[in-house]
Amino acid sequence: MLCAAALATACGTPSDRAADRPAHSADTPSVKLSPAQALTPRAQGTRVHWRGGVSAIEAQEGDRQCFTLLYATSDERGMLQWPRDEQQFIACGTGYYDRDLVAQFTLLTLDGRVTGQRMFLGKPVPVIEIDALYRHSDCLQGSEKSPECYSGLLQPRKP
Repeated sequence: MLCAAALATACGTPSDRAADRPAHSADTPSVKLSPAQALTPRAQGTRVHWRGGVSAIEAQEGDRQCFTLLYATSDERGMLQWPRDEQQFIACGTGYYDRDLVAQFTLLTLDGRVTGQRMFLGKPVPVIEIDALYRHSDCLQGSEKSPECYSGLLQPRKP
């Protein structure tokens, strides 16, 4: 079961435990930036570790996918929190992610780097190139083999 109210309230998904974090594809550590801070020219190339809820998925030329996400933070217990200012960001990567695992309202954590910005609903939002993508699940019981209960690193199907 996906968290239906994911974009409105905090969901009970641990997000800061080491086992829950995607591994960086490079040795460069991530920097703590908000999406607003990632819009500055100095942020280009900066590695980030962000969380969010998927609001849209867009296929692009060159076998790429982009996810528009509502930015989330986590509290001291690792519970996702949704800032009142509803910051959005776009995360893109090569390959195709299974729609049974990534759809609207799916909760994701990603490691990536700031590559630019796009306009979204009349406002600039940062664009992140995905290095690693982690899917959260709020299933309390049931089989981890069920797509709706899967929690872990996602691997895109390559073109």
